[in-house]
Amino acid sequence: MSTTKPTKSQKGVRYTEAEKKEIIDFAVAYNATNGRGGQSKAAAQFGVSQLTVAAWLKGAGVAKPSSKKTKAPKAAKKTKAPKTAKAPKASGSKSGTRYTAEQKQEVIDFTVAYNAANGRGGQSHAAAKFNISPLTVMAWLKGAGVKGGSKKSVGKAKKALKTAKLPKASVSGNFDDKLNALLALRKEVTKAEAELAKLVAKFNAAKAAL
Repeated sequence: MSTTKPTKSQKGVRYTEAEKKEIIDFAVAYNATNGRGGQSKAAAQFGVSQLTVAAWLKGAGVAKPSSKKTKAPKAAKKTKAPKTAKAPKASGSKSGTRYTAEQKQEVIDFTVAYNAANGRGGQSHAAAKFNISPLTVMAWLKGAGVKGGSKKSVGKAKKALKTAKLPKASVSGNFDDKLNALLALRKEVTKAEAELAKLVAKFNAAKAAL
């Protein structure tokens, strides 16, 4: 089919299938290159009405090009990585931890021995050493009948010092011998205070049973 425009109107002219296909292919190719406008260009190029071209395109199953710009698909949102679980902070006090009678007695003995040697402060030092609450230490001391740092407990410790047998120092009396004697004395004090605490606890228990 010639692409030359006819001089006369093409109204009533019957086109062959080959001619129709040529016009349809032209419109489709134009739309593929330019996005739209193939229908009107084909009508002008081949001297047919735009309605005729539209009808042929529709009959051939060619959809009319959309005037709306196709939006690019949105990028998928980044999924946030799950937060890592924080490790539990180590607490200074071991609340909820159950202690054995031996562990409690160890804390009590330490407190009593510290107070015997320094006068007071055993409660706070025991709390720091064994990583427990000062209130817990105080409760254990109270349960054992021991008042941490009181004049009465210190007086008992001094009395135990007097009755304790001191190790004999060597004749030379040098610094090392004196230091060894002091350490042995402190050991005796700790032992005496521990025994005293046990006796007081037994006394209080017997008293409470009356």
